[in-house]
This record gives sequence, structure tokens and C-alpha cells, in this order.
Amino acid sequence: MNLPDPLGVPGAPRETWTAVQRHVQAPSAHGGQLILVTDRHGERERAAYGALLERGADRVVLARAFGPHFGPAGVQALAELVAWAVGAGLALREAVLPPPDTAQLLSEPDAALAARAVAASAPLDPGVFLPGKGRM
Repeated sequence: MNLPDPLGVPGAPRETWTAVQRHVQAPSAHGGQLILVTDRHGERERAAYGALLERGADRVVLARAFGPHFGPAGVQALAELVAWAVGAGLALREAVLPPPDTAQLLSEPDAALAARAVAASAPLDPGVFLPGKGRM
């Protein structure tokens, strides 16, 4: 079972965040999780993130367009995504996958890779990504 194409445009933080906002306007069951996905372990200040968003039965991949790798716009979009997830009551997690797996999951997602990201994910303090609260 394949997942739909990723939401957003790789490398385009504002466009991707706007696509996410449009997508989440649809009603969904409460709960779920946002798993930030990167291939950089211990390098958040340079990382590029995509994500796996699960809300109820809705599972969608967000394009690799968030984080410091994409400059101030990437940092801002990541902070807004994280703040939205916290406000929506989603669990926030992070998965660091090998570069080939990260690239495939965030460009041509399939259920097996998504399950791997879920299994590899660990809880994440949202303050790491919110302005004035963390290191970014």
C-alpha cells in the first residue's frame, strides 16, 4: 500500500506549510502524531526536515522543506508546524533515518518506510523548535 504523494514542495518552506494548513482544515479524529523526519543525527542547527503526519486514519507525508537547512523561512515554517501540532494535541516525535530511506520516504512514500519511521521515532520536546524556548 502506497501513501499519497507528499504535501508541499521540497525545499520550499512557505509553500509546504501553506499546503499543510489547507490539508488539516478537513475534520479529523482527535489525537495523532507528527513525526519529524531527518537524516542528520545530533545536528538540528543544520537539519532539513520532512514529516509524517497521522491524524485518525489520515496519514500523509510532508515534503522535506522545514528546518534551518532552508534558512530563516525553514526555521519559521518548522516552528509554526510544531506550534500547530502542539495546539492540535498531536504527539510530537522525531525519526532519524539513513539518508537513502529519508530521501525515499519524503519523495516517494510507501507504507513500509512510513512504518519504519514510526518505529524509529522517539518523543521530542516541542520547545526545541519554538522561538525563545530551544536552541534554534
